[in-house]
Amino acid sequence: MTSYDELAFQIISLAGDGRGKLTEAMKQARKNNFGKAEDALREADKVLLKAHQLQTQELLKKYADGTLTEPLNVVITHAQDYVMTALAMRDMVEEIINLYAKLNK
Repeated sequence: MTSYDELAFQIISLAGDGRGKLTEAMKQARKNNFGKAEDALREADKVLLKAHQLQTQELLKKYADGTLTEPLNVVITHAQDYVMTALAMRDMVEEIINLYAKLNK
């Protein structure tokens, strides 16, 4: 396993943690625990930011400047996909929390 595979797995792990926090945020909003939902959303933001920073600084910039010469592989591609879907999920979860809040009024 290359160091870039290890980096990819780290990114996948962080994105997975973020997705878990997003799921928790929705569950809390469904229970009308909006403070806990917002807390979980903030925690998700922290780990998703780390995943995105690793993806950008350690993969994309290095591919762009030629430092990374290994070809893209399925693990790196999966890591990038996982971050992107987690970030899209984050936006949807925020909207879902807002809808639950409106329904609760």
